[in-house]
Amino acid sequence: MRVQSLCLTLALCAVPVLIASEEPPAQHVKWMKESGELQGKIRKNEDVAASAQRLAAIYKEVEGFWGPRSEVGGKAAKDLQVAANALASAATAGDATAVTAASRGVGGACRTCHDAHREKISENVYKIK
Repeated sequence: MRVQSLCLTLALCAVPVLIASEEPPAQHVKWMKESGELQGKIRKNEDVAASAQRLAAIYKEVEGFWGPRSEVGGKAAKDLQVAANALASAATAGDATAVTAASRGVGGACRTCHDAHREKISENVYKIK
C-alpha cells in the first residue's frame, strides 16, 4: 500500500513538470510574432491606431488560449486588450501623452505573462512554463 501511495504521489508531482516546459502551439507562436511586429511599428510611430487595433484583436484570441490555463495569462491578455484599445483611441485623437501611457500598459501586460509563462531555451526558442 505504501508503494502504491508513493507511486501515485510521484506521478501527480510529475504532471506540473511535464506541463511546465510545453512547446507553444503554432498559432500561439504566430500571435506572438505578429504582436512583436506590431509593437515594433508602434515604437516607430507607424500606423499606431491600426496596429493597436490589431493587437487588441490578437489578444482576444490569446485570451481564449490562456484564460482556461492560467489566471495570470488570462488577465494579462485582457489587460493588453484594454491597453491596446486605449492606445488606438489615443492615437486616433492625436493625444501623445495618452499614447505613451497606453503603450506602457501594453508592454506591462506582455511582461506580466512572459515573466510567469515564458522560458527561454536558446536565442530564439521559447517554451511555455
